[in-house]
Amino acid sequence: MLCISFFFRIFAKNLHKTSKIMKRLSFFIGLLAVLVSCKTPAPALVSYEVIPITGKLDTTSSTGMLYALPRQSVEVEIWIRKQEFIRGPYAEFAERLLGVRNIISKNQTVYSIENVMVSQKSEVDPKQIYYVQFNGSELALEYDNGMIISGVNLSKKPSFELGQQDFQKQTPQTQQIVNRPLIPMFNMIEQNDTVFFNQLDDAQPVQRYEIRTTQTVKTPFQKAEEIVANINKIREDRTKLLTGFQEVNYEAAAIRYMNEEFNRMEDEYISMFTGTTKISYETARFEFLPTHKDSLTVELAEFSASYGLLNPATEGASDAQKIILNIALQDDLSSEFQRFSRNIRMYRKGFYYSIPSQGLVTVKLDNQLLYSKPMPFSQFGMTPALPPNPLQIDFSPQTGEIRSVRTID
Repeated sequence: MLCISFFFRIFAKNLHKTSKIMKRLSFFIGLLAVLVSCKTPAPALVSYEVIPITGKLDTTSSTGMLYALPRQSVEVEIWIRKQEFIRGPYAEFAERLLGVRNIISKNQTVYSIENVMVSQKSEVDPKQIYYVQFNGSELALEYDNGMIISGVNLSKKPSFELGQQDFQKQTPQTQQIVNRPLIPMFNMIEQNDTVFFNQLDDAQPVQRYEIRTTQTVKTPFQKAEEIVANINKIREDRTKLLTGFQEVNYEAAAIRYMNEEFNRMEDEYISMFTGTTKISYETARFEFLPTHKDSLTVELAEFSASYGLLNPATEGASDAQKIILNIALQDDLSSEFQRFSRNIRMYRKGFYYSIPSQGLVTVKLDNQLLYSKPMPFSQFGMTPALPPNPLQIDFSPQTGEIRSVRTID
């Protein structure tokens, strides 16, 4: 067996070549420096053993437990802003009666991507399952999310939240302005007609008349004129309220409330000419589990400003753009781990843990970058093993990394 001094001579010799990668391996090397002595304990002194599950394992003749390390999937949540422009029923009279030209001239719906949020979920990696053979030793294993190991010989701790959220979800406020049937008018109007006729009275012709009242349907222009009259009346009443014309000593809260109601009513009447805008939000979620290094790009959906999110397999639009998720691995630790660990030999191996590889997760709309952030991916990292010594180990159930480790006397 080689001692620590020999190991560190190898470490110093290769430091200038792999300085970037060695920063990721510093924790692993520190563990080996503390836990591996110049001579590995003899097989007779080693109690437990951790065996990777690569096929069928016969556990009938031994006592032990299984555990697994995690892998990470990516969940993309896209918030779509839907903006509906609704033409007012009296838009054609807006310039004539109100002098307003900037109005909504036609009904239209416009979609836009409001936000993109990406999170990770951890699950059992079927390629990283291990069997702990006790061999008479006393071990206390703690789990999270099923078989994922979270600790060895630890005291009871609060459970950790699964998944690494890089955002805090907040339901956006939805603004909704719609036409309301608040218009105090009727569709019918009274029309008075005076009818003259001649009538004999004692053989003398006399001219008489009578007034006849009929109901007729108002024209759109008459309705628009009535709305304008209501707007003018609201403005007049509001002016009297704010200038004290009513000679009533209202409280400040009452004046504020009445002023807000006047403003609301005026806005609703004006919207009958200028149109209204309705804003709402839609969400779509996509999940992607990367398993192979050569397939880390996936098309999630297509987006159209006229139709929103589209399924590229069944739908299409002339202005559709592709929403693409890509994971770019920023380091490859497997070869470095093999190079530095070949000089360390252990008769039996202890607990395996993960050193994740970092991947830059990006979401693009064609060439427009919507999201970018580095995230860990244990399935593309390394899985070294600790010596089978009496240890207290704290694992991260999200990534399988070791957060702390110490020997037990």
